[in-house]
Amino acid sequence: MAFVPDLDTLESSSLNEETFYGPNCLCLQKKPRLDLEATSPGVGIQVMATKGHPTRTFRRAAVLMVAISKLLKRPAHKDFADSDLGDFLDDIFEPVSFRRIESSYAGAPVYRYTRSQSFDILDIAQKCFVLESPTQLVALHLQGPSAGQKVKLNIALYRPRSPQDGLGSGRVPVALGIKGYQLYMSCVLSGAEPMLQLEEADIRRDIESVELTRFIFYRLDSPTEGTTRFESAAFPGWFICTSLQPRQPVGITDKPDQVNIATYALSGH
Repeated sequence: MAFVPDLDTLESSSLNEETFYGPNCLCLQKKPRLDLEATSPGVGIQVMATKGHPTRTFRRAAVLMVAISKLLKRPAHKDFADSDLGDFLDDIFEPVSFRRIESSYAGAPVYRYTRSQSFDILDIAQKCFVLESPTQLVALHLQGPSAGQKVKLNIALYRPRSPQDGLGSGRVPVALGIKGYQLYMSCVLSGAEPMLQLEEADIRRDIESVELTRFIFYRLDSPTEGTTRFESAAFPGWFICTSLQPRQPVGITDKPDQVNIATYALSGH
């Protein structure tokens, strides 16, 4: 690198700091203080000397020496790096601490409530559903005047979140209530296996939590036979069933129509 100072430019600013001897000056002036021990690697300086007026030449030489001294004391040039940008941002913004939290989230199923319908229900052995106690539903044969004891199902219909759980696959999400009561069937875990129970609730609304999925059953219709089954949404593969024996509680099974009855006929609205 070659550097040729402009003496005319440096002269005025440098002489404000130092004053030197001249041929026409009779008073003692302060001599320039030059530190020539400092070095700056990689910097080359080219000096040109020309003949001219003695006073002007002396002053220019002095200014040149001061300029050289200041140049040698300047820090070496350093290329701008990515780390310099990081340090610059750190000076502007306050540090922000982060903490990593390990967690998992499973999306809750969503069922949109649409409407409700009422049906009479019989299993394929012609047993009716009867509410024997406030929380006990049994299946038995009814004839004559006792036929009025049978209950109707109030079936709440829902629209599923995903198409594979919808009407196209024959799986219609429903909630099974007892007409005239605020009682709905629910499937909950009891010990190692699920069980069917009646709960007092009003779920004729959207189902948006895993907890309320216990009230949802998939209605699986067989149009050719005119029958249907009800599979638990909370426990897939488990179906609402009745016993082969009369006056037994309505329950749930994972072995439909083997030692029990899990197929029904619905009629009326």
